[in-house]
Amino acid sequence: MILGKRHDNLILALCVLSLTVLGMIMIYSATNVMAGSSARYGFDPAYFFKRQVLFLAIGIAFAMGLSRLDHDFYRRRIGWIVGAAFLLLLMVNIPGVRHTANGASRWINLRLFTFQPSEFAKFALLAFAAWAIDRNGEKPRQGYRAFLPMLAVMGMFVAVILKEPDFGMAVVILVSFLVIVFIAGFPWKLLAAFAAAVGAGGAVLLILAKPYRIARIQAFLDPISQAQAAGYQVVQSLIAFSNGGLLGTGVGGGKQKLFYLPEIHTDYIFSVIGEELGFAGVTLVGACFLTMVWVGYRIARRARDPFGMYLAMGVSSVIGIQALMNMMVGLSMLPPKGMVLPFLSYGGSSLILHLAAIGVLMNISLKGADGIATADDRSRGRDRWARLSGDRPR
Repeated sequence: MILGKRHDNLILALCVLSLTVLGMIMIYSATNVMAGSSARYGFDPAYFFKRQVLFLAIGIAFAMGLSRLDHDFYRRRIGWIVGAAFLLLLMVNIPGVRHTANGASRWINLRLFTFQPSEFAKFALLAFAAWAIDRNGEKPRQGYRAFLPMLAVMGMFVAVILKEPDFGMAVVILVSFLVIVFIAGFPWKLLAAFAAAVGAGGAVLLILAKPYRIARIQAFLDPISQAQAAGYQVVQSLIAFSNGGLLGTGVGGGKQKLFYLPEIHTDYIFSVIGEELGFAGVTLVGACFLTMVWVGYRIARRARDPFGMYLAMGVSSVIGIQALMNMMVGLSMLPPKGMVLPFLSYGGSSLILHLAAIGVLMNISLKGADGIATADDRSRGRDRWARLSGDRPR
């Protein structure tokens, strides 16, 4: 049993290593011309690559440290974690502290680099959901009386994130939350009604608040007709994939990165992969993410306590959902949302925090493998598989 779970961690580590190494290669390929021709980046073709190496080193250090920290640490300090996450989100509204780019204030300026609080808030909220469900025990079956308090906290965070604005992150958080509470046994009719209400009402409010989103939706539905306007990114991304074919143009051989496709190293790194590595590269990336989610759910099923189980579910789900949404945007299956691809896109906040989350997931796996549980763990965990197996008390 212990060997099997350490095997899970090995598979997880190999998937993360494959994605991060591929990401480093693609970031250099996508940015070397842009950085090497700009005084802003010191005419250094490896500017973004070097910074990503630094972020990777920090992320690995966090992952190794958190893999040794008992995940019960987060359960006992959930109030501090959630409070810190909300405070950081509020700081993006302070002039002189916030960093604004492309009309959005999503970052805190730390001088040497910027930090995106919503990335931390994403994982803090999933830890909160795991704690709340664990604390309620069998109460999720009571429906809205247990659901509404969690929803209130989620709603408060999502409202602040939408103000930045960061619509994509808000969607990722809400969808991941719905996945966790569904697994926990909340009535599916309640969740379906909530999703429908939020989807319809939220869409109307967001469009009224930012009319340009109508143009984005129209461009998504018919990008060719607006190829030089709102549909420009979508069309250029599709051209990249069409150029790639089966095996791609080869690393460094892509043309869309040559000032055609904006945000090529962040939001559209998947398009670079599609052009330079072709269908084979796209399939490899998809397989890695699918394997990570599958292993994450295996780890969750073997967790020693309900909190660890739901936390592992949350981490695995949010990585898979964000990756899927980014890839669907690149393939014009979703409207553009300004969302990075985990482990692959350039960005310190995303890479460091996703690697840290993998460290937490590995700790849950190792603690489950140890087979050591306290009396409190056993008391809270005696029915923990009922929610996953479908054997729910009536």
